[in-house]
Amino acid sequence: MCVFFPTRSKTVARLVYCKTKNKSTAISPLTEGQMKKAEGFALGCLEQHKSLNKEHLLLLKDGDFSKVDAETKCFLRCFLQEAKFMDASGKLLSDYAIERLSLSREKSKVEELVKKCSVAEGEDSCETAFKAVECYHREKASLL
Repeated sequence: MCVFFPTRSKTVARLVYCKTKNKSTAISPLTEGQMKKAEGFALGCLEQHKSLNKEHLLLLKDGDFSKVDAETKCFLRCFLQEAKFMDASGKLLSDYAIERLSLSREKSKVEELVKKCSVAEGEDSCETAFKAVECYHREKASLL
């Protein structure tokens, strides 16, 4: 799961991709085509969540989860649902996530990461999405 934190810019995927690089290795489980789709999903979700605190998103993209609020969590749910990694009821779709993310990464590593990050359910679908994204950020180095 690669999450983009959009602005109104069409180059947001590139900006976020650069900001989330490990110093020696870029961690991006998405192909070029998937990155473009993900940018569209994120921009669409931003339109649905207009009251979203953009400063919270900037912290989140840097791995700081200290200021995440309910609106941010619901933005993440929207993104995961648009990407088809979560269904309308808030259930994470691990098999689909593994299938899509394995296009550019070793499948066994993707399976391990997705399964690890799909177990924590929250009190609602927004919380579940947040927990999955938080786990991904914490564990993404395992994809190397």
